[in-house]
Amino acid sequence: MSNKYREDKDLAFLQYADTELLEVLVKHLMFDKDGKKRNTESLSGNKAFIDAKGDYRKAWQSIAAELQHYGGDTLVNLVRRTGVTYREILVDVCKRIKVKTDFDAATIEIEKAMFAKLIETSWDDMTDEQKKELTKELKVDPKLAGPAAMAAIISAIKLGGFASYKIALIIANSIARMIMGKGLQLAANATLVRTLSIFAGPIGWAINGLITVPAITGPAFRVTFPAVIQVAAMRQQLENKDFF
Repeated sequence: MSNKYREDKDLAFLQYADTELLEVLVKHLMFDKDGKKRNTESLSGNKAFIDAKGDYRKAWQSIAAELQHYGGDTLVNLVRRTGVTYREILVDVCKRIKVKTDFDAATIEIEKAMFAKLIETSWDDMTDEQKKELTKELKVDPKLAGPAAMAAIISAIKLGGFASYKIALIIANSIARMIMGKGLQLAANATLVRTLSIFAGPIGWAINGLITVPAITGPAFRVTFPAVIQVAAMRQQLENKDFF
């Protein structure tokens, strides 16, 4: 039985999303880190998804419904077949990884706070060279170091624009490499792909640390966490499409 899509203004943009990034979201929803199909997934039997023949934008509502369903599992909400809204899932993920932000803010602001937290968590695992590279990529004052550099990076992410877009892709790439063994390809932007790979290690280690803490994780969270990161990165890409 397919999951039913619940009207969700924060997921409606998936119909316009980059097809490659949408495919990564589908993989997070359908397969575990060993490449095995999840027992709980319903997309492979969904008619709209099958009929889309890989053009996932045509099946965006089925994909959104799948994420909403996993969110319902995470939030112990098994009664409704429609799952829960993306925003509820995002807030749940952020609270579990201890993001401090205003949860009444716009969805995109909560997503940026999540990215800032993940960069902050991975900062100590970065080499000095990686820290310099990150400040350069985000056009942060190169004279800043340590906590001052981190504060400037967080400010750049929260301001939005190309800095938050780059960070979103860096994190989405790291988690894709960690879970699927392959990062984002982004065929249209080879320079950006090279940049993403520089930070994959430290960010991957930080994320791995977060998703292996038994107190905050469970089977559904191991789906919703990477899925929320991917959705947030896709939103950043659409918000910053003028930079292409």
